[in-house]
Amino acid sequence: MDKTADIYTPAYAISAAKMRKAMKLIALTLMLLGLSGLVAAQSRALTKADDAFERFDYSLALKRYNKLDGKSESRYYVTKRIADCYRLLNMPVNALEWYEKAIEFHDVDAETYYHLGQTLRVLKRYEESDIYLNRFREITRTQAPQQGLSPGEFLMAVKSDSGRYEIIPLNINSEYSEFGPAILDGNKLVFSSNRPGKSVIRQLDSRNNLPFFGLFVSELSDLSTATYPLPFLPKIKTELNDGPVSFTADGQMLYITRNTTATQEGLSELDIFSLNRRDGKWSSTLASLPLKIKGYSIAHPAVSPDNQRLYFSSDMPGGYGAKDLYYSELRGGFFSQPVNLGPDINTAGNDVFPFVDSAGRLFFASDGLPGLGGLDIFMTIPEGQNFSKPYNLGPGINTAYDDFSIVIKSDDSGGYFSSNRPGGAGSDDIYAFKTLKPLRFTHILGTIMNQLTGEPEEAVSISVIKQNGIVVANIESDEKGNYSLHLLSDEEYTIHFRKRMMQAVEKSLTPSEMKAFSTLNLNIKLAPR
Repeated sequence: MDKTADIYTPAYAISAAKMRKAMKLIALTLMLLGLSGLVAAQSRALTKADDAFERFDYSLALKRYNKLDGKSESRYYVTKRIADCYRLLNMPVNALEWYEKAIEFHDVDAETYYHLGQTLRVLKRYEESDIYLNRFREITRTQAPQQGLSPGEFLMAVKSDSGRYEIIPLNINSEYSEFGPAILDGNKLVFSSNRPGKSVIRQLDSRNNLPFFGLFVSELSDLSTATYPLPFLPKIKTELNDGPVSFTADGQMLYITRNTTATQEGLSELDIFSLNRRDGKWSSTLASLPLKIKGYSIAHPAVSPDNQRLYFSSDMPGGYGAKDLYYSELRGGFFSQPVNLGPDINTAGNDVFPFVDSAGRLFFASDGLPGLGGLDIFMTIPEGQNFSKPYNLGPGINTAYDDFSIVIKSDDSGGYFSSNRPGGAGSDDIYAFKTLKPLRFTHILGTIMNQLTGEPEEAVSISVIKQNGIVVANIESDEKGNYSLHLLSDEEYTIHFRKRMMQAVEKSLTPSEMKAFSTLNLNIKLAPR
């Protein structure tokens, strides 16, 4: 070995082999730097897309996500987000295409199955929808369809009870959004809208360049005809979103949902405030309710007819889904701690927009209960601290789209609700409805006993079938042999009681029997075979 080579060879006189090695290292370094730069650029692009999505600017978010499709390392996330954008832009055909792409990935989350099932429901592909909604329920272990019906039986039962309402679009709807109707003094309709106001300065929401929501009022000349809307209580208008509202039965107090503050990232949480009216004049001072938990929202107030209970929706911890329904009792001028309505009412989805009618029945909107698609409107009957199984109001009121925010006249002759169904004037519209066949229920309850031993029989199969052959309920007796059903009073039913190794029993109920009682005790004795 030439010991002098390293000493006398100039530093820049590199061999050809070393040169090739150096060039490879340089090329590899440049490639890695390029990949690093590409990943960083994609990360920034994804952040920008997410920012637009979180600001509810779904059109811009869609453009940004589409540029990342197939390029980002987060392919499943981007695919799902594209589907979400189409869904939220009310483009279900496009949303379906992308949700179907999303479920081809591994480790699909429950939410994707849920939105795929709901999108199929919007497109009226109910059998396919049930497959994915059942998959969602398996993952989240949420409740099965109401009254124990299969999805197919439920759909038949709901559709068999159509024709109860006549739906009428209101003349106050605009190209903007109108929702959250509330009746004041029997002849005024107060609602929330983001239409430009003529007599009040309206700030623009930077997310969509539209005005924030404010309160408007129209005089009602009949159920479906109203005067041109004017701003309602403009002195309490904030620079952010206001509404919806709920009035006490005497019209002397209102509860209102509103944003509290705004940040650069978007709007902050929602809160509920109260406002008093004395001698026909509304106060200009709002009072905050002691119900909100910091970092979470409470919204959509609904006060009971006796003013003793306030229902609302919230995303506070301890719920069953995205938004749950709660109530608080008003005792001696103080509100009790919020009480969750429980798993028979609340779901893994959104349970929102409660309303209590003059009879004390609770109406609300949900996209987690079995329905026709999107948000559907349901009714439940309070029973002390419990509630009956929710009843879907069916076709007419409900569609494959979002139907929500119902309010009912004190005489039960009709009312109003909001919907984004096709054929409206704008985004969300308010519709009037005339009640053709009032909802009247009879509570059927009883205990099933063994005829020989006198002991209660649990797990007895109970099927309720209408005169037209439609199954409306499939339940079982509990460990004490008890069962409970709420059935429409204007229908004829046959109730079947069955258990293995026991003789079956059938009981028929006519409308005249049902209408004679609000509660009907029906105890059953089963004899062994």
